Amino acid sequence: MNTLTIVTGAVILLTSTNSLANEFVAADDTAATQLCVAVASNHKLTILKTIRQLNTRKTVLSNRLTCNDMSLEEFASRYNLDNSANFLNINTTSTHIRDLSAAIENTSAPITISGSK
Repeated sequence: MNTLTIVTGAVILLTSTNSLANEFVAADDTAATQLCVAVASNHKLTILKTIRQLNTRKTVLSNRLTCNDMSLEEFASRYNLDNSANFLNINTTSTHIRDLSAAIENTSAPITISGSK
């Protein structure tokens, strides 16, 4: 009985966590956009697979890639892509003042991603 309760609680917790994630949609099929979508997946293996397919390096991504006209550091910080940032050795820690009473962005609408030109 206890095992069933623990498993049910874990499933509910995991399901509710996934519903808070943003949905990203590629604007086009360029290599830069594919890399941005891989970073937005927030999954190390997806990023690594895309890097290998496009024959590029992690340092190139960290230094030159921009997603939605933001540096990769800003992009990862804005959408809380901590796993991607850690994998790419990007520092997303910063201090800023945010108005908590301001309207929160609608996360149910898909976010269109475009890479560097």
